[in-house]
Amino acid sequence: MPDEIKKQEPVIKLKMATGENVDYVTSAILSGLRPPPDMTISQWAEKFRIISGASSSSPGQWSNERTPYLVEIMDQLSPQSPATDVVFMKGAQVGGTECLINTALYYIMHDPCPIGLFQTTEMTAKRFIKQRMNTAFAAMKMDEIFTGAEMYLREFPGGVMITGWSNSASNLRSMPIRIALCDEISEWAKDCEGQGDPCSLVEARTVTFARKKRFWNSTPGIEGECRVTERFRRGDQRFYNVPCPHCGELHTWKWENLFWDRDAEGNHMPWTVRMKCPHCGEEYGEYRKPELMNHGVWIATNPNGAYPSYHLSGLYAPLGAGLSWADAVSQFVNAQGDINLLKAFTNNVLGEPWNIEGGMQIDKFGLISRCEEYESEVPEGPAILTAGVDTQDDRLECEIVGWGAGLESWGIAHKVFVGDPSQPAVWDALDAALTAPYCLSDGSEMHVAATLIDSGGHHTDDVYRFTAKREWRNVFACAGHSGAGRQIVTRPQRTKKSALRNATVVSVGVDSAKDQLYDWLTKETPCPGFCHFPVRDGYDEEFFAQLTAEKRVRKWVRGIQQWAYKKTRERNEALDTRVYSRAALNLVGVDVDKMIASGRKFTRNVSVPAMRQRIQRHTISGGIKL
Repeated sequence: MPDEIKKQEPVIKLKMATGENVDYVTSAILSGLRPPPDMTISQWAEKFRIISGASSSSPGQWSNERTPYLVEIMDQLSPQSPATDVVFMKGAQVGGTECLINTALYYIMHDPCPIGLFQTTEMTAKRFIKQRMNTAFAAMKMDEIFTGAEMYLREFPGGVMITGWSNSASNLRSMPIRIALCDEISEWAKDCEGQGDPCSLVEARTVTFARKKRFWNSTPGIEGECRVTERFRRGDQRFYNVPCPHCGELHTWKWENLFWDRDAEGNHMPWTVRMKCPHCGEEYGEYRKPELMNHGVWIATNPNGAYPSYHLSGLYAPLGAGLSWADAVSQFVNAQGDINLLKAFTNNVLGEPWNIEGGMQIDKFGLISRCEEYESEVPEGPAILTAGVDTQDDRLECEIVGWGAGLESWGIAHKVFVGDPSQPAVWDALDAALTAPYCLSDGSEMHVAATLIDSGGHHTDDVYRFTAKREWRNVFACAGHSGAGRQIVTRPQRTKKSALRNATVVSVGVDSAKDQLYDWLTKETPCPGFCHFPVRDGYDEEFFAQLTAEKRVRKWVRGIQQWAYKKTRERNEALDTRVYSRAALNLVGVDVDKMIASGRKFTRNVSVPAMRQRIQRHTISGGIKL
């Protein structure tokens, strides 16, 4: 080679490289200016997508009917949609990754442009290419359209597909892209080699394109640090609603609406699982999935959200190609008592973030399934009855509870007295329930030994007016106080306000009582502390939803770990009445175990004023005779 040519060779290569870069940037800009094609991603997938048997249990031609909930998501990722960001927070095995693959294939074949696929680490990126993308290319016979031999860079006519990972700043910033497909972002590195949030680095790579798309697809992680949860909440928060086959009302498939049976020994029977419509209360089986899902619709719950964001639990997995409802029940049952299994269940089945505080919530369906037929109004176990009353603006709610050895308990009656608490009628109805006899199987009667009535809310004076005349019957107003370490109940005391009505108030340490109750509710077989519930009016689904309406979570106070309670639904009256009934037992001050051992029961009717004078001095049952 002549010397002058050798001297010019670096210059020639530089010019060629510069020309290639200019051509790439020019094509990238032009791809963003081309008018969008008529066909959407869901339409393209229905017509052209072939699923490989090497990566799916359902190979063959793609069908939107199998996962109808993906249609809208794919169409939002299509160039016809004005949306830039699309978020999909999901459970496992619902098709999120296939939605991402469909999007990549569509833009390669139908609207070529620079595309970026982003995974958590290089290992997961390599696995994704080999197991998912390469098999998809082979099934679609697309291998011949690519040039170059690099694993992480595939060139094709009109565009390029690069693959990157969250802990490598160089491949997150190397070139501009129009389509960013980001998988499992909840597992991404918090900081990318000192360059900041990897999601922000991906976003920066798309800014030069007018019609860019960013797909954020992931199962959730830990509450408070989960990227997909944060992005979902900033969006319009869409949930997939299906019609009830009985009443036609739209509803989402929620874990709290699943029911299953237990056998005579209390063993769970996951195969009996069915969904209950929250509107009409009718139940239906999982076999209705295909029919109902194909009539489903996404409904936004935050219309002012910045972009379309979708949530879908694992309960929507295609029938026969993912987690069944029975599988979900089995996972839930097996996870009880194991934090790691519960976290996996919450993330992968419910598609919800895990509360790192170690929150625990009682399963209301487990309580419903073990309701039992008593041999009489009051079964043989209880030795004493107490009552707790919650005061609302339009009603009073009361539960009467029987207590036995080891504080094993039996729900006896749950009553709702509808009426204005400022009027006497509703109080008269309550008084009748508190003074009524409750019968045992031998015909003998038991009566309520003590009652606590919530004095909070808007009817404090009405509560004082009622209890002031009945304190001799151990009927007292109470006020709940949260905080660890409080006594479950204190002696009755006068306050400035109660003194105006000649009433006293009992302070209830509600967190201490709830700690005890929540431990009891986890017991699955009769033993000390076990809670029995009857098959009778008042003990319905709403009662158990209220009883389990709070979640026990850990918190740190001055470096000390404590339990606290957080509401998961608005109504929790059944929980409050059970807590007050438990506190009322301490108010009586009897030793239930000794009563049981001696074969005695509290059968005296305290509404008979034989001990009026002594009780008016407010001695707490030290002198009550059985």
